[in-house]
Amino acid sequence: MAAMAPRAPRLTAVATAAAVIGVALSLACPASLHAATFSLNGVTFSDKLGGFVLERVSGQGSMDDPFVIVERMTNTAGGILEFRVDPAYGNKINSQHSIGFALIKVIENGTGFTWNAFELELQSKLGIPSDYADGLSFGQASTAGRPFTAKGFSQVTVLDEPYDRIDFEEGKIRAGGEVTLRFVITESLPLAVAYLAQRPINPLAESYPRPSGHSKNG
Repeated sequence: MAAMAPRAPRLTAVATAAAVIGVALSLACPASLHAATFSLNGVTFSDKLGGFVLERVSGQGSMDDPFVIVERMTNTAGGILEFRVDPAYGNKINSQHSIGFALIKVIENGTGFTWNAFELELQSKLGIPSDYADGLSFGQASTAGRPFTAKGFSQVTVLDEPYDRIDFEEGKIRAGGEVTLRFVITESLPLAVAYLAQRPINPLAESYPRPSGHSKNG
């Protein structure tokens, strides 16, 4: 009588299939399942949209005690910080806006590439640059917190029109290094939710595609 064929290969195939399915399911899970959210004094910050890891947040948002946001950027294309501000929070930076707070962002370069520039862009609608009509800005028409500064980049350019962006240039942040950015965010009209797009620039790509934005009238 012939010996029975070993069953191990079949079990291996099943195990392999299960592993493949497991990987597929893990890739399909939304980033929000692993999101970090921090709320302080009526302001909530979240990394639910991915691209970076929010590690800790401290402070109250005033000029003397700014929010200090520590994070690790993991995606070479950058990431988007979601934030929500309770209208009762008010203005902690003495500008003319109904809402205003100061921030220091400490960002570790976890992308594996050297950055030679970095940009921040406000969005009141996800994926669309902030325009004049939404009331969101980096303290537009005020001197609060200005000049904005960066440890790691020597040139800071603030663009108020036609979209709200800060360009940090003339520097080199190597993989594993970190950059410290100091600026303010304001709202003339309270928003249910707003976004801060964060884009590192590395020598392999002089710049990432930038949305054209909309003209700010008025």
